[in-house]
Amino acid sequence: MWALSAAPRQGKDRMAPQAHTKRSQRPGAPGAVTAKMPGMSRTTRRGWHFMKARWSQRVAALALLAGGLSLLGQTACATDATTENRDAGANGGSTNGGSGANGGSGANGGSGAFDSGPKIPTEVRIATFNARNLFNDKIDGEAGILDEAESTPSSAAYQVKLRDTASLLAMLNAKVIMLQEVENREVLDALADRPELGGAFPHRYTIAGNDPRGIDVALLSALPIEARISHRDEYFPRIDRPDGPKYRYARDCLEIHLRVAGRPLILLGVHFKAKSNDDPDKRLAEAQHTRLIADSLVAEYPDAALVILGDFNDFPGSPPIDALDDSDAGRFISAARQLPASDAWSVDGFSGSGVVLHDDLIVNPLLGGYYVNGSADIIHDDEISAGLADLSDHAPVAASYLIQPLL
Repeated sequence: MWALSAAPRQGKDRMAPQAHTKRSQRPGAPGAVTAKMPGMSRTTRRGWHFMKARWSQRVAALALLAGGLSLLGQTACATDATTENRDAGANGGSTNGGSGANGGSGANGGSGAFDSGPKIPTEVRIATFNARNLFNDKIDGEAGILDEAESTPSSAAYQVKLRDTASLLAMLNAKVIMLQEVENREVLDALADRPELGGAFPHRYTIAGNDPRGIDVALLSALPIEARISHRDEYFPRIDRPDGPKYRYARDCLEIHLRVAGRPLILLGVHFKAKSNDDPDKRLAEAQHTRLIADSLVAEYPDAALVILGDFNDFPGSPPIDALDDSDAGRFISAARQLPASDAWSVDGFSGSGVVLHDDLIVNPLLGGYYVNGSADIIHDDEISAGLADLSDHAPVAASYLIQPLL
């Protein structure tokens, strides 16, 4: 196995702004399966997951009270980990290399002070969504950001975008959401504070990545963040070409450590190189390096549930997705590919290729064993209003896992 390596940051890649194509309505494929759970419509199924999540929250709250735990102390601990200055990461653990296993505060397990619930099986719904150019209404990006004025909406348009994005995310009924194309922490906070989300995500994190337009990977979480590590500064070749060119992530690989029922839950949130001005070798190197980080973390934390999630900008069967799926350490499991083929897509009309799956949750075998049957969902345009459908050229993807306690 190739060792993880890092090199000093050299400044941002100067790639051209990405072109976006609109996701059109889902084609009516013959024999398409609409309901993904027997006897349930999509709306009924989402309501079912919502009620189960609310029940789990109430059980957790009662158990915490019965155990005499201090909720105020818990909140203060989580706040310390997640409320730095906008886009700051200086106090959030290492941002410059390695698997992150030794970098972030609390990443080595510790006392479980960040654990968010009792030691009982706990269902967690995890989602990913490319929010497409979620910029605020100010010119406030880092020096050298490309075309910020072009991406900056009016104040009215910004508020509509926040409202509609929050409304779509609320439909996911998720506890943890990895976002792509968020401008900065101020935007992330504005989104999380929208009334449509009902205060569901008190824990948030983002850090400025490598994209020249200033679009970053970001996290919304109902669960306290135990540690967070950015891999934006690492340089790496393709694993099969160790003497070849070295790359950095087009944006970042954002490593987030949570804990559920005493068990580590690790997320690797990514947004790989886009197909515009394509560089397939770079995208493959990103995927290989992400899987290398994942394998290193699983080796260090064998009891951890781990998920790679985000916008992979490639489809199942391509070399990057094959690299995420398989390595010498074993095969990971896709959430979106649990769906019927007619539903397992998140982008429509890219470069005339028809519907493709670019967004997914790919999990290690331990977390795959906790998958809640029928819980995977991709919200397509024909299921939502035109306003929500116009938010992005990507569909949100979500799945639920009944995580077993680590006692």
